[in-house]
Amino acid sequence: MKKLFYLLFLPVFLLAQTNEKNKFSVIGLDRMNVVYRGIPNPISIAVNDAKSFKITGDGVSKTKDGKFIIKPGSGNETKIYVEIITKASKKVVEEHIFRIKALPSGFTTINSHGCANKCIVELTYQDLLNATIDYKFDDFLFDYQINVTGFKINFLDYSLNKIGKTIEVRNNKINKETFLEIKKMSNASYIIISDLHFQLKNLDMYVCKVSPVKILISR
Repeated sequence: MKKLFYLLFLPVFLLAQTNEKNKFSVIGLDRMNVVYRGIPNPISIAVNDAKSFKITGDGVSKTKDGKFIIKPGSGNETKIYVEIITKASKKVVEEHIFRIKALPSGFTTINSHGCANKCIVELTYQDLLNATIDYKFDDFLFDYQINVTGFKINFLDYSLNKIGKTIEVRNNKINKETFLEIKKMSNASYIIISDLHFQLKNLDMYVCKVSPVKILISR
């Protein structure tokens, strides 16, 4: 039996824009509709009727494969400038404005259950066997993959209201050995999954706050 208590969601805001019409250049954000602060946001740039063009802006750079990324810093918006030499040999400088959204906090999930705010997931002992631990961002519109490589299981003695034994796991599953350790702790009403270790794919960034998940073991 699986239950999830006290689940809250944050609103999603559309925070990307370019200004003015009838421009030579078009800048599109790849796989998302916001620019996130502190990470390399991939962008696509197309320029019509041009002999050449140059891209500049705060945090804008070119990758080894010839594509562009933007890694915005402080503030609420960032600008990209496209300096164009048209086929008529005319110089045109265009400005594109994008608003910036801060990275959301992340949270721990077990078998896809969890939330960004405090909540309790109710699971049976059988549910815990081979349960998968994952990491998830709240309202993050980016194509990313995070592989959990380890975590801690903290046992909470409800009667004493304190943390007891801690088990360290070096993968993303509660395997049979760990499961048997959990069953030995018969006085533990709750366990807390915390202190995730992970590897990032398709995302060059630093992951900060990670909310744990609290599990009520139903017998």
